[in-house]
Amino acid sequence: MSSPWHTCGVEQLRSRALGDGWRKLVVDGVAATPVSLRRGPAIKLVDGPRTETISREEWAERLDALLAGARNAHLLAPDGDVHARRTKRGKWLVSSGKASSPSPAVEVHDRERHRALPADHPLFRATKISRDKERQVQHYIELLRPLPLWDREQVRVLDAGCGKAYMSLALVAYGREVGTRVELVGLDSNGSVIETVREIARELGYDEARFEATSIEDYESDEPIDLLVSLHACDTATDEAIAAGVRLGAEAIVVAPCCHHELAAQIAGQKDALLRHGLLLGRQADLVTDALRAAALEMLDYRVDVIEFVAAEHTAKNVMLRAERAPSAQRAERAAAEFVELRDRWRVEPSVERLLADRLPVSRTR
Repeated sequence: MSSPWHTCGVEQLRSRALGDGWRKLVVDGVAATPVSLRRGPAIKLVDGPRTETISREEWAERLDALLAGARNAHLLAPDGDVHARRTKRGKWLVSSGKASSPSPAVEVHDRERHRALPADHPLFRATKISRDKERQVQHYIELLRPLPLWDREQVRVLDAGCGKAYMSLALVAYGREVGTRVELVGLDSNGSVIETVREIARELGYDEARFEATSIEDYESDEPIDLLVSLHACDTATDEAIAAGVRLGAEAIVVAPCCHHELAAQIAGQKDALLRHGLLLGRQADLVTDALRAAALEMLDYRVDVIEFVAAEHTAKNVMLRAERAPSAQRAERAAAEFVELRDRWRVEPSVERLLADRLPVSRTR
């Protein structure tokens, strides 16, 4: 019996994907779906946790990039599917088959999104935040949703440097939506801010939330916490938050750093074409600082995702480090080597190393 596969290029699948009427294309785990937006036809791309929508004009170039190094590709369409796989010698084998689903392609995409919190949630009224901030709150919860903590009946959360606390209060609100009690402790050294957020929590009836006027380093707890969050804590306060999360045994640590003055000052003396310009110096310091923080967490048995928190058009400080405890000796060893190499190459002394000196398996070579 002859094989259903025939040896040829992948032009048939590519041609179909550039046309109309197909439902879905999956290339090595990246899923593409045609959608119709108010601004016109587009392609939605989903790659793990990342979702992106591109115009039809951009699709041909992106498709070629996806196929360039692919091993498998599957196109699903109501009039028949096309499957392709690349052999070890680099040749494509392509086969056509019956449609996996006869349903027509659904291209309507502009619709009311499912939000983590209802648009009229009392939290937004009590905190008096803007619509932009509301969207940030919804996005923040979406970024924390993948953490497995929400399967539990109770989660202990510490917000290090809580400020107005609308983000962490949103976690309490979301916990009530999904049936998880979020025991929240918010810390801030500003006593007047703490009084304000206490009143908001009382207004909302959030008896599971309490707030303390204290520094991050001075906070003590007899019980380990499940999640530490710290959003836009200035300069080394983010390092203090990371160290507190490690010290308190947090299963997950989520920080969105703000300014990075410490390493900018240390790098400033190393003048070259990149560092001569203040703006570029600042951005390089941001990258070095957060890369060292991520490596430090990986050395301490956390798996770290570095992701975009706030859209770049709102603020340049839009990086989030989402760390979840997932021990891996191989990852920790690789992270230790990367930490030392990066630290010594830039000749810096990051606070995250000083604050975790008794835990990090690295030594200075300079």
